[in-house]
Amino acid sequence: MISNGSVFEDDHLLDPIVGRNSHMNEVADALAPIEDGQRAENCFLFGPSGAGKTTVARAAVRELRREVLDVPYAYVNCWRDYTRNAVLERLSRDLVGAAVPRFASTSTLLDRVHRDFNGPGVVILDEVDQLRETELLYDLHEFRGLSWIGIANDEIDLVTDLDERVRSRISVGYRVRFDRYGGDTIAEMLERRAREGLGPNGESDEVFETIAWLSDGDARMGITTLRVAARKASSEGLSNIPRRLVDDSISEAEREIARKTYSKLNDHQWVVVGVLQQDGPLIQREPHERYSERHDDPVSLRYFRDAHLTNLEQYGLISTRRKSGKKLYSLAQKREQVVSR
Repeated sequence: MISNGSVFEDDHLLDPIVGRNSHMNEVADALAPIEDGQRAENCFLFGPSGAGKTTVARAAVRELRREVLDVPYAYVNCWRDYTRNAVLERLSRDLVGAAVPRFASTSTLLDRVHRDFNGPGVVILDEVDQLRETELLYDLHEFRGLSWIGIANDEIDLVTDLDERVRSRISVGYRVRFDRYGGDTIAEMLERRAREGLGPNGESDEVFETIAWLSDGDARMGITTLRVAARKASSEGLSNIPRRLVDDSISEAEREIARKTYSKLNDHQWVVVGVLQQDGPLIQREPHERYSERHDDPVSLRYFRDAHLTNLEQYGLISTRRKSGKKLYSLAQKREQVVSR
C-alpha cells in the first residue's frame, strides 16, 4: 500500500508546505538580504514539538537556495552535536567542505571556518537550547556574513544561562512563534502525503480527520500514525485504511516517536533517564545528585534543570507532579517500555 515511504519521513518537505505561510514569510524576510549578497538577520523559531519549526526553517532555506544556488548552508542537530567543538566540526565539513583533523582544537576549527567561509550563508541550529557551550553563538556571529536560524521550544529556557556578551548578540533579530497546528491543517497535510506516498484508493477523509483529531496539533504524531496505519492495512492485504486501525496505530506511533527521541539523547540525558528508571520518582535535587554520582563530567544543577530536565519533560520522556509542595520527577509511564540503548 505504501508506494513511496520517504514521504512519511521527518525530513520530507511538501512543496509548498501546509499551514505555515505567515511563518515562512517571516523567515524569508530574515533571509532576504542574502539575495543581495548581504548578511541575513538571525532568526529564532519558538514553539512546541511537532508545530513545524524545523519544516519551516528547512523550507525557507530551500526557497532561498532556489534563488541563490550557491548559498553556503549547514544543518546542525544540537541534540547530537551539543558541544562547541562538535558544532564547529560540522560547520567545517558542511559549510566550507574542509577535512577535519581528528581531535582538532577549538582554535584550529575556528581558524578553518574563518579562513574558508565565503559568505553570506546560513546555518540551522535545531534544538539550539541543547548547546552546552552557548559561546558558540558568539563564534557564529564572528564569522563574516554568517547568520543562523535557531530552533527551540521556549525562549526563556534558551536565554537563562547566557552570559551578557552572547545575550547582546541574540537580543536582535527575528522571533517567529509557533502554536500547535489546527486539526484541518493536519488533515490537509495527511491528505497531501497520502496522495504522494500511498497507492490508489489509499486516501480517506474520515481517517485523515480522525488522525488529526487524535494527534492534538502535533504534525509528527499525525504523519507517523498515518504511516503505521498504512503499514497495518498492507499487512492485512487491504488497499485502503479502515477506521478501526487508527486507535491502535496512534498508540504504536507514540512508541515509535519515543524511540526516535531516545535515540537522539546525549550521554548526560541517558544518565538522567537511567537514574529515573532505576530510582525514580525523585524529589527536587535528588535527580542531579544521582546523575552526578554516575556521570564522569556532570553539569551544574542549574544547567541540569534547564537543559536536561526541562527538555526531557517537553519531549514527554519524563513527567512531573507536586508532592507536599515539592516537584517530583519520574520517567513517563508510557515511555518505560521503549527505553533501550
